[in-house]
Amino acid sequence: YLKWSAANGFMLMLPNDMKQQCKDAVSSAWSVLRRQSSLEGHLVERGPTVQFSESAFHEATISWLIETDQPIHALQHPSFGRMVEIASHARNGI
Repeated sequence: YLKWSAANGFMLMLPNDMKQQCKDAVSSAWSVLRRQSSLEGHLVERGPTVQFSESAFHEATISWLIETDQPIHALQHPSFGRMVEIASHARNGI
């Protein structure tokens, strides 16, 4: 039975074989967990987060108006207000 199952790629299903397969699976899982012992390789350094202030927002708004050649009333458009509202809820910068 053992030779035949190995030759034909048959998964052994006898109780002792199933116990060994479970042990092998647990051992394999622990092996993977031991290799990834920290998150250091997965973390990405972020630049500094700009804190909100009225003056910084005012300067950025004026700069945006000038550099993108926007009309002054663009700041009063509801979609601009919505964009600012969404951005204001960002916790770690945008």
